[in-house]
Amino acid sequence: MFIFGLFLMLTWGHMLATDCRTALLFSKTEAYRAIFPHLQHQLYLNHAAVSPLSSRIVRAIQDYLAERSEWDVENYTTRLLPTLHSARQRVASFIHCEPHQLAFVPNTSYALNILAQGLKWQSGDRILLHEREFPANVYPFLNLRKHGIEIDFVSSRQGQILLDDIEAKLTPRTRLVSMSYVQFLTGFRIDLAALAELCHRHGALVSIDAIQALGAMPIDFKRSGIDFLAAGCHKWAMSPMGIGIMVMTDALLEQLETPFVGWLSVEDGWDFFNYGQDLLDDARRHELGTQNWIGLVGLNEAFAMFHELGSETIAEKLLLLSSHLCQRLQEEGFRTAFVAEKQHCSGIVSIQGLDNPSAVQQQLMQAHIEVSTREGLLRVSPHFYNTIDDLEQFLAQLKAIVQPKPIYR
Repeated sequence: MFIFGLFLMLTWGHMLATDCRTALLFSKTEAYRAIFPHLQHQLYLNHAAVSPLSSRIVRAIQDYLAERSEWDVENYTTRLLPTLHSARQRVASFIHCEPHQLAFVPNTSYALNILAQGLKWQSGDRILLHEREFPANVYPFLNLRKHGIEIDFVSSRQGQILLDDIEAKLTPRTRLVSMSYVQFLTGFRIDLAALAELCHRHGALVSIDAIQALGAMPIDFKRSGIDFLAAGCHKWAMSPMGIGIMVMTDALLEQLETPFVGWLSVEDGWDFFNYGQDLLDDARRHELGTQNWIGLVGLNEAFAMFHELGSETIAEKLLLLSSHLCQRLQEEGFRTAFVAEKQHCSGIVSIQGLDNPSAVQQQLMQAHIEVSTREGLLRVSPHFYNTIDDLEQFLAQLKAIVQPKPIYR
């Protein structure tokens, strides 16, 4: 009897602690809803496409533009360089890389082209990709076929990419494996450390497209063991369009050729006529010229907010939301694109089996609820400031639009 009573006490204690933690988590993120004015007009669940800009970011950009317009017009040293330094430090510490390993780029595609064009290839080398990868992580490598590079594709099983299937596709000539951390279509999240260990054991480098994870799921570049990471910042990273990051290990930095150079690729770009300068010895050599300063100002403010929250808080809230949504969808008779353990889930939940997902999306939009359709799936992607009530509002409207098909077991 005593043991049973102790068991009940421990169980209730665990449940109470979990409930308290959840309440604190929602309380911490709830405060940030005030800086997203779009919430007054719509329910936005489409962060896997593009995120709304917070009022903090808008204000930071407006201040910068006013300064450039009225006061300190050539504010390169007084405003821009400090912003660049701050942004580099904030992003680097958030994803656990060294600042010198990080370069700011226009987008994911640009970064992946730097990798594709910078590696020293030999005819017959092979690259392994996922068969339903976002095109930004495909075309830069397909472009190498003209040099005799072979491209292999690995399939997924019920929305999941299995390490055993990746290993079966690796050959002695596989030089590079390029995957998304989070798949844009299904939301499947791969184990970066396990992927890196597997590929390195077979002599292949690992490149990661992290656009669907940066600002949503924790990234520890150093501990993961991956070699290269690229991510645009206009989705979960909640920054303006046209700004992204590229990160590489020191070993890859030494190995990678520099396919494009500009006046800021060298040690002192302001020593204009000294054409004999060496390139910078870090990732900044790939920042060729004038930056997207509006993008950087916004990114700097976005990552200030992320540091306030912490990557673990953001991820925990998102996984709680996606878990709730998956469970409720199943209860209501809808089918998700994949069912997996928590470590493979993300902020994306995609619904399959709808007869006309585009029509459903349009009707949701008329009800001021924004999601997206991708390849026959209805994709739902809340962010940390969304709530359970938001998801229930979405579900109620979805049920009003479409009658779910029964799930036979």
